[in-house]
Amino acid sequence: MAPTLATLQTGTQRQTVTVTDGSTLRGRLVSSGKPVPNAELVLTTHSRTSGTTFKEVRIGTNAKGEFAFTNVPPGRVWDVLPRMDSLAPKGLAAPVTYAATKDDGHEVNVGDIAARPAFTVRGRIVLADGTPIPAGMRISLTSERGTDRQLLDLPPDGAYEFKGVGPGIFTLMPAVKGYAARNADYGIEFLVEGNIENF
Repeated sequence: MAPTLATLQTGTQRQTVTVTDGSTLRGRLVSSGKPVPNAELVLTTHSRTSGTTFKEVRIGTNAKGEFAFTNVPPGRVWDVLPRMDSLAPKGLAAPVTYAATKDDGHEVNVGDIAARPAFTVRGRIVLADGTPIPAGMRISLTSERGTDRQLLDLPPDGAYEFKGVGPGIFTLMPAVKGYAARNADYGIEFLVEGNIENF
């Protein structure tokens, strides 16, 4: 059954929450017209208003590049997003696709989602005192939608490389204990329109 959101009054009175079958949302992930198998896609509510979101759902593509999200709550707009870290080993990136579910039993076909050659973001984190990066420190790259990110361990020299990055707005967030990114308390926002070297 499709999940639902309900606001209930507390107390001893018994209350009923009705769930329904929901909708089905399907499509295909392709690159140059050929299917992209074994890629992970995420389904999230487009609205991020507190109290109105559902937990994200993940699913993989089959050998034909096809995917189907079942029991999707009706009456909402959704983001369908192929995950960066899933496509990075294939050298691909794909955009967010938007879809709306209307009624129970409704089937939405988003058609082909076209993955294209991805960009790479390379750079280096340096500490102000010149010391090596301590072990266990990380850096993340998050898309503007906030639901898709990559996470890397930082080596002692601070060099990093993110693959599978598509065009768009991203936030880079280094996490090094005892240090903060200069003038970027909430990360470094930047635009990706091609490969970025020495960021």
